[in-house]
Amino acid sequence: VEYMNGSNQEILHAEDDDVQVLSLPYLDTSYALNIFLPKNRSGLHEIRARLTGERVQSLLSKLKKTIISITIPKMKIEAGLNLEKALKNMSVSKSFSTKADFTGIINRRLLVAGAAHKAIIKVDEDGTTAAGATVFSRFESMSAIVGERVKFEANHPFLFILTKDNDPLFMGQFV
Repeated sequence: VEYMNGSNQEILHAEDDDVQVLSLPYLDTSYALNIFLPKNRSGLHEIRARLTGERVQSLLSKLKKTIISITIPKMKIEAGLNLEKALKNMSVSKSFSTKADFTGIINRRLLVAGAAHKAIIKVDEDGTTAAGATVFSRFESMSAIVGERVKFEANHPFLFILTKDNDPLFMGQFV
């Protein structure tokens, strides 16, 4: 695994007894990539089991600008999902048949042959990309900053959540 390092970064950070959270904002600051790093190297399963929506919101509400030394892996994570079964289970099955009626959307007969979703999250020296949107820019050294420093070393499994206005959009894990 290749890692990226940044020292003396002023980044949003929060923590509790068993997890650190690092929030890396998009250029559009309503979006962020939030890394949930267990303090225990083998604590991913525990964190995943205890990371309820309420706990995520509680941790995100505690984020504050902190001077941090960061080590995070370069990563590219791709996930795909066939949505046809899920949509049919939501009573949208007519769209996949010859009885489909898309009047008002299109003026000719049309049926949906399939539906799929693919998410890609990439983190490297140029920033983070999620579904083609740049998330944050390069790490920059800020050695003149003084004050309390935190070490965030993501050299073991962690969870990440891509959010918009602190509402989860994508969630994944790096192992």
